[in-house]
Amino acid sequence: MSMHTSITWLRIACVVTIVTGILCALASYPATAGAWLFLFDLLSWPLNGDPAFFAADTRAVNAVLGGTMVGWGVLMFQLATPDHMKNNPALPRIMVVALGAWFVVDSVGSFMAELPGNVVLNVAFLGLFVPPLVAIQRRQRDGA
Repeated sequence: MSMHTSITWLRIACVVTIVTGILCALASYPATAGAWLFLFDLLSWPLNGDPAFFAADTRAVNAVLGGTMVGWGVLMFQLATPDHMKNNPALPRIMVVALGAWFVVDSVGSFMAELPGNVVLNVAFLGLFVPPLVAIQRRQRDGA
């Protein structure tokens, strides 16, 4: 995979993270929580309309989580440039380690909260980020 393709893929993954964060943050207000409610219904399969709403404390967590996801996506988007990747050869590895830390904590917490569907979603997010980062690392290692 070329550096350009890898960086484009990585930036698309960042945009997906930002959009997901916005949907999460929108769930802090009942009138705009529909997409996030559907996602949680899907993650706790089978589809049964549960949860039908988010309690006030959950809406607050949605706001914080959404903001964190948007910030994380924007940070990685700004780092995912040819200059940053070429001039900072440790950057892809740092990003993979950070993604791994997120994955372990989020997935263990999801499993303990009896929400295994979120572990599947986490694997999908990991699949968005890791392939282009590994490809960039290989290109750097091979001197391309």
